[in-house]
Amino acid sequence: MLGRGGMGEVYRAEDLKLGQPVALKFLPADMEKDDSRLARLLNEVKLARQVSHPNVCRVYDVDEVDGAHFMAMEYVDGEDLASLLRRIGRLPHEKALEISRQICAGLAAAHEQGILHRDLKPANVMIDGKGRVKLADFGLANLAVGLSGEEARAGTPAYMAPEQLDGREVTLRSDIYSLGLVLHEVFTGQMVFQGKTVADIREAQRQSMPTRTST
Repeated sequence: MLGRGGMGEVYRAEDLKLGQPVALKFLPADMEKDDSRLARLLNEVKLARQVSHPNVCRVYDVDEVDGAHFMAMEYVDGEDLASLLRRIGRLPHEKALEISRQICAGLAAAHEQGILHRDLKPANVMIDGKGRVKLADFGLANLAVGLSGEEARAGTPAYMAPEQLDGREVTLRSDIYSLGLVLHEVFTGQMVFQGKTVADIREAQRQSMPTRTST
């Protein structure tokens, strides 16, 4: 097992036909009968396959074994940006620029296909052993049309745009807002907004002024 999150468990596996490692993402057993969760996994595959870019994690296929659905995707031999920042704090300037450019390039490739990520955060930015960025987990993505209400609020509150927190329409600009929060963390090692609840994050967005990155 490589990791576990709200959308399932991820394992490292070996493709016996091609002789190369892959990552398999399984839905949790208790969610296997949840039609909305299953639909979200299938939607992730459908959307991710539309994006072909060096800075986006490749998705190969979706399959089922003994009633368990899983997605086969590119195995990234490295760590996510969140764990890297926890380990070393802010990145050196040149490395921060390099990683930031790659994050922007991967997100732009998705946006060119009309696809929102909707959950852009350091934990969904993978960095392989050679320092190359791979954007992952389009499980909350959707076509860039007017999303609102509870559907708009799906994601990680600390990295959401105000309109997403409020359940209003989510657009490409909402992803750009999240991108700004991620880049701030890349260069400073600190989150822009922190809070224990959605209300705390919303209040911080409305009332506080983020510290300048130069400071």
